[in-house]
Amino acid sequence: MTPDRDETLLRRALQEGLHPAETDLWPVVAQALPAGEKRQKRRTRALRLAVCIGAPLLLAAGALLGRVQFTNLRTTPRPSFAPENNTGYAIQYDQTAYELPDKLMDSLMAHYNDEWDADGVPPMHTSCGGRNLPPKYGPGGRGYDSWADLTEATGLPLLRNDLLDSGTPDNAVHLIPDSDKIPRPDNWENLTIDECNAFYDAYFEELWRLAGDFPAGFTVEWAESTPQYLYPRRVDVLSNGFQVETQAHVLLASASQAAGTTAPNHSVYFDKKAALIWEVEEYTTPSGITALLPLCTSNGKTSPWLNSYAFFEQNGIFYSLAVNYPNSFVDVDDAGAAARDVLKEVLDSFEPAA
Repeated sequence: MTPDRDETLLRRALQEGLHPAETDLWPVVAQALPAGEKRQKRRTRALRLAVCIGAPLLLAAGALLGRVQFTNLRTTPRPSFAPENNTGYAIQYDQTAYELPDKLMDSLMAHYNDEWDADGVPPMHTSCGGRNLPPKYGPGGRGYDSWADLTEATGLPLLRNDLLDSGTPDNAVHLIPDSDKIPRPDNWENLTIDECNAFYDAYFEELWRLAGDFPAGFTVEWAESTPQYLYPRRVDVLSNGFQVETQAHVLLASASQAAGTTAPNHSVYFDKKAALIWEVEEYTTPSGITALLPLCTSNGKTSPWLNSYAFFEQNGIFYSLAVNYPNSFVDVDDAGAAARDVLKEVLDSFEPAA
């Protein structure tokens, strides 16, 4: 064993061990090694030179521009956001926290506490259908007649898309009122059966007033009693019959994450499986959006559903798209080529927030 070999093993144990420290301990240890100070200075000069040479290349490649990045967890094991997993693929992006209007926030809190809000909207159970679903959701979801109405109600800088607006809206969210606590009418002992029935008929009619299917809406993810994420969602069917599911991920401001602050390199899973192998196509739209289109390369004949996703970030909000073929029960033998063309057409139609 040579000193260089010993040093290499020590450094690897500190930086790539099974339980790596949050702080890089190697610079301190290196100072204590023989000729450590000189060695560390040489490394520092070499690192500065590498940064000076590599920074223009990184900028040109977009690696420092805060956009989405595709991460292969096979070659980057034990990521900080999921140290128990070292297989699959993830997407990283810079995430910005947003504050909702007070009225909407009050409504969410009322629903979380199983109360009707100030507008008389009862707590709703929200469900979604499709492939491109939010991670999980809790009380407080809402439905809207359009993406524009959702954008106005939340005050978020959500992107517009005339192509999707020209399509036929489909069911994005389904709202069902939570009616676990049924009220008792005043002086119910003195009411007739007909009067009691009239009370409950009116109550349930009001309870279901805003329930049903909506072409746009959002679900909420809670961290204890604090809304942590808002997931705006829309589903549209284009004139060519393809269905497009649009799902946004919005971090909500909190006591620990003030509005307007950004969490760099936030990571979400794209695929946890070790069986599939992916490459990624970077596609840039005329408006400057750079989207990732994963491509499965595991086998020669790939299911079209695997290659019909797109992901991008704008204003610190993460967007994911999924395209479903017309007559989805029919087998399609094009490895997702037609769906990827539709994805690019939809991506080209996104416009900045109003």
